[in-house]
Amino acid sequence: MVPGAMTPKLLAIDLDGTLLNSAGRVSDRTAEALQAAHAAGIVLAPATARWYQAAIRPFAALGIDGAAIASAGADVRGAGGSVIEQRFLDGEFTLFLAGLCERAGWTATLSTPKHTYQRANELPPWAANAPEWMKPVTAFEGTYLQNALSVLAEAQPGDPHMPELEAWAERVSLFSAVSFNGDALLTITAPGVDKGTGLRALCTSLGIDAAEAVAIGDSEVDIPMFEFAGVAVAMASGTPAALAAASHVTPAADDDGVAVYLESIL
Repeated sequence: MVPGAMTPKLLAIDLDGTLLNSAGRVSDRTAEALQAAHAAGIVLAPATARWYQAAIRPFAALGIDGAAIASAGADVRGAGGSVIEQRFLDGEFTLFLAGLCERAGWTATLSTPKHTYQRANELPPWAANAPEWMKPVTAFEGTYLQNALSVLAEAQPGDPHMPELEAWAERVSLFSAVSFNGDALLTITAPGVDKGTGLRALCTSLGIDAAEAVAIGDSEVDIPMFEFAGVAVAMASGTPAALAAASHVTPAADDDGVAVYLESIL
């Protein structure tokens, strides 16, 4: 451990570009560091725009049953999937967005508490073998539109349909991010919902003070949890805004940045 370094009680870790390298994987070194942190009693929580089932997958593969800040903070759960907080999109907006995705031809993913609906213009080859919680569709429709937690849309900057979405800016939270493979993603949640509110809800549930939490990320969507956590760690490959908001910088994901940080505090 680095002299004077804090051993936190909780680590909230972004996935794409942070925990996951450019191949979309957790490196062996990072896996070992995560397992060591878990063995030390530190609560590990993915903090991601991905839906819950995808959020916990890298940790479950390592035998870690942690908490989760999923759907960009709209779905907060404890170990074993126990629900701490779930905050839903406005039903009227979700109906609008369903139509917009079809008009724009956007590939988009809508998450609910139990299922995730992935919309594309054509069903993917793996549709017939999708897990029970994943529902490939060509259109968002049905009752699940009334209990949507978040939407991830692959909308490129300058898309001519963006003004329609931006007209709802006061009724939703919009964040831009980039996936591990470089795709532009637009994250949409209810107003006032972000990774920071998710981290606050998780810490409150566990009786952990903000000063005892560390947030690790690489982009603007991570800044709200940077502002809440006692320690904010940005990846060296992060956006200028994320780097400016962080109190510490660690190497990029391809250089095992999460492992480097964990090794310094364990």
